[in-house]
Amino acid sequence: MKKFNIDQVEDANITLDTVKGLAQTINDLLEDNVSLFTEYPSTHKGVKWQADNLVTKLLALAKATITATEKAQNQIELVAEKLIKDGE
Repeated sequence: MKKFNIDQVEDANITLDTVKGLAQTINDLLEDNVSLFTEYPSTHKGVKWQADNLVTKLLALAKATITATEKAQNQIELVAEKLIKDGE
């Protein structure tokens, strides 16, 4: 098995930080501009429902991405700590 390399852990964490940052940006943009979707200029109820449904799904996706990224970061941190502690 390849020897443990702390740089690989750091690289993975940097990538996860980037993904998390992007998801947080999407989340913030949607939350800040939700009125663009919910107050859609159309009077057609079906179109308004679609716009509202879209923002709800996008917010859920952004939040799920943030949660999954945080979980992965915690798992990487635990593994790295154990490997360092065990002298691997």
